[in-house]
Amino acid sequence: MSNNLVDELLPVRAPLVSQAAAAIRTRIKTGRWQLGDQLPSEPQLATELGISRGTLRESVRLLISNGLLDRRHGVGTFVARVPRELPSIDRGIDELFGATDAIAQMGYAPGVGTCEITLERASSVVAGELRLPKQARVCHIKRVRMADERPVILCEDYLPADVLVERRIRVEDVRTQILARGGSLYEWLEQDIGRPIDTALTRIEPVVATASTARSLDVEPGTALLRLRQTHYGMDGTEILYSDNLHNSNVMHFHVVRRRPRPTF
Repeated sequence: MSNNLVDELLPVRAPLVSQAAAAIRTRIKTGRWQLGDQLPSEPQLATELGISRGTLRESVRLLISNGLLDRRHGVGTFVARVPRELPSIDRGIDELFGATDAIAQMGYAPGVGTCEITLERASSVVAGELRLPKQARVCHIKRVRMADERPVILCEDYLPADVLVERRIRVEDVRTQILARGGSLYEWLEQDIGRPIDTALTRIEPVVATASTARSLDVEPGTALLRLRQTHYGMDGTEILYSDNLHNSNVMHFHVVRRRPRPTF
């Protein structure tokens, strides 16, 4: 393994903190540090990874929050558990988060597998969700999101083609722009399109992987998946984006905090 983070094979444009966390995870997974071992000192490890001590502290905090590391004040940082073969990402379903943030905040390196952009006529479902005329043209963005180079989400997103026309963005440039944002559609919409997402109405349902979906997510056909269909709105309540995403339920886990209603008098 390389002694410098820059030389290691990590997803393109993953945030440096996420890359550092992924590098530490890899060292634990490959047995360099065993369960209960103490990590090298902060200056030594920062030098080894070729990053600043501030970046290292942030990456260590990510891994502590994920239960991989344990910091003992006045002593050092220790390996608290060995990562499983598959990534494990757990988020509250009441949070509106992008895949990039969800993956990175759990200490994995986010990336993009395939990314295909097409202009097409909206289906009745897409047109209805975005309140578009029948057969209106939409930009269809199909991506496979990766965590530590493992496919975890198959994303199919749709936005009105008129948005690209307004911003004078050619469809052939969309892929490059999205990848330049680390694969984050939310970042692209906010920074390049000027349409930040504020809220989303989400519908969740269990489905099984078709042969085509199984190939995209590297699972067996018939594997249980979680389907999230989301209509995204801007701050003014305008429909911006419709998403139909399939999550590998062996990797992506969602939870919600439920409270009993309080009596009213």
